[in-house]
Amino acid sequence: MDPISTVSDSVYKFIKYSILIAIAFGFTVLLVTSILVHDTEYITKHPKFFVSETLVMGILSSLPILYISYLRGGIKRQSYFEFGVFFLKIALIHIGFQLSGVYSVFFPISGMRI
Repeated sequence: MDPISTVSDSVYKFIKYSILIAIAFGFTVLLVTSILVHDTEYITKHPKFFVSETLVMGILSSLPILYISYLRGGIKRQSYFEFGVFFLKIALIHIGFQLSGVYSVFFPISGMRI
């Protein structure tokens, strides 16, 4: 086996698993802080806005997956699966940010005019 190929495989695996560990760690921290803080004030006062912003954030963030798939040979069944997984990831992050109190710090509800 080529030594350069071995090194590039090792680097690829290191980066891949580092990213996966970082994502898992991030979701774990968000889950724990969401359980501890449990900030539901905005969700209970404006449920339609919260659901709509969750859907918009998830869909608009996931659409590039379908666009790139289209440009690179057509949208296949796997593309829809990847779209769904990414949508779910973004939606869960959005919900986690709300429940953990991150959005309440960055966007205080007193500034809302609805």
